[in-house]
Amino acid sequence: MKKKATPAAALAPTPAPASIPLFSLAVVCCVAGLGASLALVLKHFGAVSLPGCGAGGGCDAAAKSVWGSVAGVPLSMIGAAHFAALTTIVFVTRAKVAKAIVWGMGAAAAGSLVYFGIALGANLICSYCLAVHAANVVLFLTLTASTTGLHSLWIRQAAIGAVAAAATYAVLLPIELKSRVTARREAEARLAESTAQMTAQAQSAGQAATTTPPPAATSGESTAPAAAATTPAVAARKTLEGRFRFGPEVAPVRIVLFTDYQCPDCLKIERELDALMKSTPGISVGVRYFPLSSKCNPAMSGQDLHPNACWAARAAQTAGMLRGTDGFWEMHRWLFSRQGSFTDAELVQGLQSMGYDAKAFQQIMTGDITKSAVAEDVDFGLSLGIYFTPMIFINGVELRGWNAPQALTRAVQATLAANPAATANATDTPADARTKYFDDWRSQPEVAMSEGVNRHTLGPADAKVHVVLVGDYSEKNTGDADGILRLFTSGPKPNIRYSFVQYPIHTDCNPTTQLKRNPTACMAAKATEAADVLGGPDAFWAVHGHLMAHQDALNLATIREAAGIAGINADDLFDAMEQPFVSEAIRNDTQMAMSMGIRSLPMIFINGRHVPRWKLNNENLLAAMIFDADGSPAPAP
Repeated sequence: MKKKATPAAALAPTPAPASIPLFSLAVVCCVAGLGASLALVLKHFGAVSLPGCGAGGGCDAAAKSVWGSVAGVPLSMIGAAHFAALTTIVFVTRAKVAKAIVWGMGAAAAGSLVYFGIALGANLICSYCLAVHAANVVLFLTLTASTTGLHSLWIRQAAIGAVAAAATYAVLLPIELKSRVTARREAEARLAESTAQMTAQAQSAGQAATTTPPPAATSGESTAPAAAATTPAVAARKTLEGRFRFGPEVAPVRIVLFTDYQCPDCLKIERELDALMKSTPGISVGVRYFPLSSKCNPAMSGQDLHPNACWAARAAQTAGMLRGTDGFWEMHRWLFSRQGSFTDAELVQGLQSMGYDAKAFQQIMTGDITKSAVAEDVDFGLSLGIYFTPMIFINGVELRGWNAPQALTRAVQATLAANPAATANATDTPADARTKYFDDWRSQPEVAMSEGVNRHTLGPADAKVHVVLVGDYSEKNTGDADGILRLFTSGPKPNIRYSFVQYPIHTDCNPTTQLKRNPTACMAAKATEAADVLGGPDAFWAVHGHLMAHQDALNLATIREAAGIAGINADDLFDAMEQPFVSEAIRNDTQMAMSMGIRSLPMIFINGRHVPRWKLNNENLLAAMIFDADGSPAPAP
């Protein structure tokens, strides 16, 4: 009987596994690369807040740059699939990988080295991204030392890796597509609201112009008034105008934007704006500076998200002072072409190429006059409620939904279609910061919440206003908000239903965060949950109130005092704090907070709408917002 032929691949001997040190190093690289990639993916989805990776930081800038995605797919997601494949291959083969696979990894490692150069050159320093690429390079070098020469194995190993990568994409891509659809829908809704306001205003202005002669028009481009190029007092400026105006003084569409030369979103808007300036005659465009850097912006509270943004703004101001409108816009475009980043030597080279005396330019740029101009713009922006860039106004109306595709262009075209009267910036009076805070809250999409948010609730169940606070007992602003909200649950009208959701910022009891910001956060959260188990809602709120009132002294003694106030034996409370069901209750709250889209603490929802900001200088706006949600007249601020 003739024997059936056996495939050569089946006859190939199985390679011996790599040495334990090499295998261990390969595993470490895989875990590090996969972990860092998944952390970035979760941040992209808004599921975690990564240390050193806040909005406007290096990770944010890298993700939003042209290097942050490939064919529209976030690089973090590609990295996660890549390392899922490699991790599977390494474990299945015990790090004895076919040469063909390792050669492919060499190409990926070369790409990582290129990324290192781009990150350094473009100032896109993201520690998690660097960890991913470092793990990629080291893993390649490790597997090179333990590769097998059995080429017949590479197809099987490649298939294993492909299945792992495909499984990763199968999980992540639907989430990505859903988040894009949601973000697009929200941006379009905000854009539609803004555009409607702009067109209504334009039509109203056009009708008024039929009876009132417009101001005499001026032709060509002009610079901003001399006072605007120096340092006029913000208090005296009641209308909105930019610096070094492009276009006529009297125009049917007047665009003013607050920008930051190191802001990735500002760069995207700048490209769209530049095309508009070339294709749409008669529009007026002005710029104001709002660097997201504590070096010149007191609102940044010590955060230096864009370290060179202040100097970039001062460079633009200097160019405008020396050469007027043309000089400003030339420098403006040069700065954006570099994403606002330059060394002293690069600035000198750039100035020389533009025909400046570099020494004289730098002397003005580093002087008090440009410093004051930037400070003036920052103060002006804060008076309008700005807290991010870009912030864009068209005829004095804020352009919301600017992140929708071609939002600026569409809004300008819609405004022009309404046939607005040509006027000067003196007619543009945007809302102040207080009004913007309220508008920002009202324009938020309503978030669907599970009944679980009412686990810890005060106030009447049928209250017209329901406020949900996601907070941490160690966080000061949580305490400030909680004090006001508890007052509204009883006493003078309007009464609210107030629900508190636990979100301690510490990894010991919160699996949805990478932070260990508040060492006492878990202890305080466990104390209130244990009180709820032992004494019910009354005990929970008694301990809750005592801990909120003693945020500066959250310790075992304070918890013992709280137990006494709640009528609970302190030793029983401490014992209950260590029980698994207490930790489980906290974990459930943190997962629920993630489903609500938590970004920062405290996170407050009034009737399902997130309140982005509720503190304006020394004024707490929560009470006024509650009156507004109830439809009752609020007391004078």
